[in-house]
Amino acid sequence: MTEAKKKVIKRKIIEINEEKCTGCGQCVIACAEGALAIIDGKARVVNDVFCDGLGACIGECPEGALEIIEREAPDFDEEAVEKYLESTSKTKKIPEDKSINQGHVCNCPSSAPIVYDQPYEEIDGSDQILSALRQWPTKLSLVNPNAPYFNNQELLIISDCSPVAFGDFHRKIMKGKPLVTVCPMLGLGELELNKLEEILKSNPIEHAEVILMEVPCCQKLKIFLDPIIGKIDRDISIEEKIISREGKIIN
Repeated sequence: MTEAKKKVIKRKIIEINEEKCTGCGQCVIACAEGALAIIDGKARVVNDVFCDGLGACIGECPEGALEIIEREAPDFDEEAVEKYLESTSKTKKIPEDKSINQGHVCNCPSSAPIVYDQPYEEIDGSDQILSALRQWPTKLSLVNPNAPYFNNQELLIISDCSPVAFGDFHRKIMKGKPLVTVCPMLGLGELELNKLEEILKSNPIEHAEVILMEVPCCQKLKIFLDPIIGKIDRDISIEEKIISREGKIIN
C-alpha cells in the first residue's frame, strides 16, 4: 500500500445498522471485494480499505440495514483486496496446462479414485451405524468428473460442515450415494464450479440433493448452482436440506 493510500480521507463507504441487521449474509455474498463478513451474527466491515463505496451490496439487504455514507476512512485499496481474496481462496484459477477431466489438483496417491462396490445396507436391530461411503475421494477439488461412481442418477452436493453437525448423516442422508463435498465460503472457486458443471454434464445425473448448513455463507452454493443447471441440456431436479447448528434438519 502506498503512503497516499494509507492517508485517511473523507469518502463514500458502507455503513451497517446493527439493529436492523439479521445476519442473513446476502450482503456478504454480493460484495465482490470481500469487505463484509458475518461476525457474531451481524454483518460487519472487515476492513475499510476493502470497501469501494459503490454500494453493490445495498440492494441485496432485505432489511434495509445498509447505506452509503460519507465519512473519514482510508482510501479504497484494490491491491489489498486482491491479496485478501487470494488468501481466502475466492480467486482460484484453473491451471492453464491442466485438463478439467484430469480431475486432481495434487499428485498425492491417496487421492486416486476408489469405488466400494458393496451396496449400503442397514443392520436391523443393531445400534452400530455402518459407513455409507462408497467412493474416494469426496472433495470436489480432488474428484475426477469421469470417475465411475458418478455414473448414477443421483448426486449429493454436501457442504463440509454438514456431516459434522448432523450425527446420523450416513444413515439418513448419504445411504451409499455418490457425493462431492465443498466449503461454499472458502473452497468454491472457479476450479470447483467448473468441476461441478463437468460432473453434471458428463454423467446421467437426474437428481441432485444439496445439503447445506443454516449459516449464511453456505447459501453461496445455491447462487452458483442455478446457472450451472441452466447450462445443461437435461432436466436435473434439485432437492435441498438445511442442517441447523444444533444438528437438526430444519426444512
